[in-house]
Amino acid sequence: MMVSPVSLGSLPAAQVFYWLGVATVTWLSLKAIYRLLSGAQVFVFGTGIRLREYGRWAVVTGATDGIGKAYAKELAKHGMSIVLISRSQEKLDQVANEI
Repeated sequence: MMVSPVSLGSLPAAQVFYWLGVATVTWLSLKAIYRLLSGAQVFVFGTGIRLREYGRWAVVTGATDGIGKAYAKELAKHGMSIVLISRSQEKLDQVANEI
């Protein structure tokens, strides 16, 4: 006894699932490429945020290490006045002198 393949319309089921898979992989690939290019655009061209619209001063917490220190340096490079906040006075003085 031979079983005929299940068909959906005029295409056998195997071909339908094949093309469904191709469409899914294509869609996911295009979505990943779009996200990568969007990230590259922000990295290359920046976000377009004009810091001066928010005022002259910036308050940076955790300004003696890591991300806080990097933010403080970048904001100072763009001409912002900065209030540094930290738990350690010695580290705070050192970062203030660096900036």
